[in-house]
Amino acid sequence: MKQSTLKTVLLVLALSVVSACSLFQPQPEQILVGGATGRQGNAVVDELLERGYRVRALTRKPDSKKAQALAQKGVQIVVGNYNDEASLRAAMQGIDRMFFYSDFSAREVAEAQNVINIAQQSGLTQVVYSSGAAAEPGIGVPNSAKMQVEEALVASGVPYTVFRPVAFMENYDGMQAAIARKGIVESRGPDRVLSFIAISDIGFFVGEAFDYPDEWTGRAVNIAGDAMTVEEYIATFSRVMDREITYTRMPLDEYLQTMPRGLRPLFRWYDEVGYEADVAAYRASYPNLITLEEYLRATGWENWQPDNSE
Repeated sequence: MKQSTLKTVLLVLALSVVSACSLFQPQPEQILVGGATGRQGNAVVDELLERGYRVRALTRKPDSKKAQALAQKGVQIVVGNYNDEASLRAAMQGIDRMFFYSDFSAREVAEAQNVINIAQQSGLTQVVYSSGAAAEPGIGVPNSAKMQVEEALVASGVPYTVFRPVAFMENYDGMQAAIARKGIVESRGPDRVLSFIAISDIGFFVGEAFDYPDEWTGRAVNIAGDAMTVEEYIATFSRVMDREITYTRMPLDEYLQTMPRGLRPLFRWYDEVGYEADVAAYRASYPNLITLEEYLRATGWENWQPDNSE
């Protein structure tokens, strides 16, 4: 056989071996994300995709713009909701791990219990649940829905990770004019410590839990990216907006009257108890967590001026 012919044969054989091996390369793990079109779900999807996971997204409305935007990113869209056990069972087929959270509703506990039951029956090896810092058993708002969900998840025996985010930085979106005009009204004193987290950082923590399950499984923790006193909080807004932001401390009962009735127990708890998160430890481990000042400067608060056309 001529040398050139031998080289060609060897090359073809080598390419065939590479091709055959590629067929047997394991695909990245696929993780189910409940509530994928919501703010937290979207942040989790983006984080998981960035970390190399495949994502299956559970949504009620597969034809919605938000669902289609996820599909454009390569996310598998599955139709279902927390009320429909059959759809949950189908969504978890072939899945080992999932993330879910739920919004406030009259059916929040029942819907979450469906998720937990089907996860248990499906043999999931890790369920990550986003709760809330006011739901910490024994400390949070008594008998709150998210506290009941946490307790049900722990009692189920399903391997779990519970993250309890503190106040979202996104809660301030679009409030520049109101804060510039009215300042900040609080029932808490100037020395009280407030904690904050950006929703994208919730996604980051969830990604950490899936990347390092041995470290995170069986844990339920409050998470935050920044913390400061009320006095420092007012100063942060003043510095970023380049204007003096006033602070008015209102008696608690009077302050609660400015709130929707359904939120009053939560805001009473904020004043009388409040949440804590070990921000110093988190920032030591994850120095890129977003600070409140960074968030405000990135979202239209820096040197804010009113739009005189309004």
